[in-house]
Amino acid sequence: MEAQTVFPNSVNAPSQTFVKDRLHQIDRIEQISKHLGETVQATTRYSEFVYTYKNGEVMNSIIRVKSQMLDVFA
Repeated sequence: MEAQTVFPNSVNAPSQTFVKDRLHQIDRIEQISKHLGETVQATTRYSEFVYTYKNGEVMNSIIRVKSQMLDVFA
């Protein structure tokens, strides 16, 4: 039986556990992106977490889309 290759975002990837004793700081980053075309305006809100550990290691969570609004001009 061959060993399976594990990709970072794979279901088989080992989960990275967050140990509270080693966490130094947790920050939440909110971003807003606006795109204006001739007839459409799109506003997208993004959110992610940044974990900083006491040993200096920094980890980011996956960027998630919180909301998206489209305005259509007539």
